[in-house]
Amino acid sequence: MIGTNRDLCAMREALEYEVFRLQAVKNLPGCVTGAGFIDRQIASLNRERAALCVAIVNRQIEASKDVVVFSRWASGNGALDTIALPCPTRNADFSKAYARQQP
Repeated sequence: MIGTNRDLCAMREALEYEVFRLQAVKNLPGCVTGAGFIDRQIASLNRERAALCVAIVNRQIEASKDVVVFSRWASGNGALDTIALPCPTRNADFSKAYARQQP
């Protein structure tokens, strides 16, 4: 199982940062040789990010119901089955991602 919604949000933010970093590298002068590879990496990361967003929304929808089916909540009603995400360890440090979320 992936973990909490907070873990999914932290993973989504990590993917967003990686996409931003790759786009910055792609825009550097003289980065013409690896542009195709970078475009494929960005597309792959964007697909994973979209699946995480869908899973988060589906979990929120499932959690708002009177009777929650845990298997549907855990997988985001199938959204997480489309991508392979690493399971966060118990001592995973997502504090940097959490710090940006808090007001």
